[in-house]
Amino acid sequence: MKIKLLLSALVISAFTSMNGAVFAQTVENANIIDSENVTKDVKQNEKTNNIKKLMEITGSKKMSQQVMTQMIAGMKKQLPQVPQKFWDNLVAEYDPNVVMNELIPVYAKYYTNAELEQIIAFYETPLGKKITRVMPQVMQESMQIGQRYGVQIGQRALQKLRADGYLPKK
Repeated sequence: MKIKLLLSALVISAFTSMNGAVFAQTVENANIIDSENVTKDVKQNEKTNNIKKLMEITGSKKMSQQVMTQMIAGMKKQLPQVPQKFWDNLVAEYDPNVVMNELIPVYAKYYTNAELEQIIAFYETPLGKKITRVMPQVMQESMQIGQRYGVQIGQRALQKLRADGYLPKK
């Protein structure tokens, strides 16, 4: 009887020890996985913060607002009957932060965190600062040239379509 009791105790003890070891390994693996996830989250947050910093340094929000302003100015010319209050409400509804947040995954897709840090470092140089300072004017003038060129192409296309009989002549 003592032997059976001793064997039972040994079996229970061995089973408990094995479960304890398995449980300890599971906890240890969970801690490693959690540690990896925390490290991954920290790196992702760092990358996201660098993307936001880059957008701030490059004036992306300001450029976004400038594009919106120019777009509305063009629409106002085409729709002079629309009251100013409508345009004011449209501008008030525009939130450049929404656009900036939607751009984060795009930047994250194409740039590593190390690359973002290098780009930020460049934009913090005198040349980088000049680029961000003059970019709004460069974009504005470029857009005007692009619009003018687009109108010319459209007019030529209409002339050719009429000349080739695809559209009725005036």
